[in-house]
Amino acid sequence: MWIWVLLAAVVCFVIAAVTIGGVTGNLAARPRRSVYDIDEAVDFVADRLPDELTAELSYDDVRAVLLAHCDYLESKGVASEKAADDIGAGLVVVPDDEPVAWVLGRLEELGVEIADADVVTVLDAEERYYEAIGAIGPRVTGPDELDVAADDASRPDPEV
Repeated sequence: MWIWVLLAAVVCFVIAAVTIGGVTGNLAARPRRSVYDIDEAVDFVADRLPDELTAELSYDDVRAVLLAHCDYLESKGVASEKAADDIGAGLVVVPDDEPVAWVLGRLEELGVEIADADVVTVLDAEERYYEAIGAIGPRVTGPDELDVAADDASRPDPEV
């Protein structure tokens, strides 16, 4: 009889180990989820703004810029208020000036008056927040950069 108890214990252990191992492997393969906390982001960004700008912008102004930028990211499908499963997994490429223009337009719609240069400074500080929470990964090389590298490789070395 003790053989059956031992066999049942071994089978239970194997089932548990396989199940836990599978879930652990699945979670390890997923990228770490970055959680954007608006209150934390406002404090982080406000603390890193230049002194002359902190005299002009309130925390509400900073919050308005950050929320407008969050709206932009959500419209592009790279952010969601709910969960990471709601966002797309594909590569999203935008021109460098598009987010700033979108945020400026959104602030104008909301009636928030902030100088364009100040918005850019706030967004630059927000980028450091994204880096701090791990939301920004490595830079992706595009086809244009690969073509330039291939052209450079095919040219003879000028020092030879």
